Amino acid sequence: MTHGFWTPGVTAAFIAELLARGTAARLRHGPFVVLADLSAGAIQPPQVVDALAAMMPRALKVTSRPIAAVVANNLAKLQTERYLVGPNCRTFLDLGEAECWLTA
Repeated sequence: MTHGFWTPGVTAAFIAELLARGTAARLRHGPFVVLADLSAGAIQPPQVVDALAAMMPRALKVTSRPIAAVVANNLAKLQTERYLVGPNCRTFLDLGEAECWLTA
């Protein structure tokens, strides 16, 4: 679960850890689904969103399975959809809907 505002440093650390842990999980278990709970996160500054968008092509190589994000409101959904882009990606306002999509 994410919380609050991110700085460029926090974003860079998140990206590095996400890619490292995702790669390790894929090597050990194969492709996997992702459920990101962003419901406590804040609307992020543009440089954070840009960094996440730049990271997505690498993240999409980590798993080919569905990637779902759950956010708190429509504004957060719009922002998340700016960077969580891929044929296996969706953003939801409801955790149950995200879980159903991931298991379908």
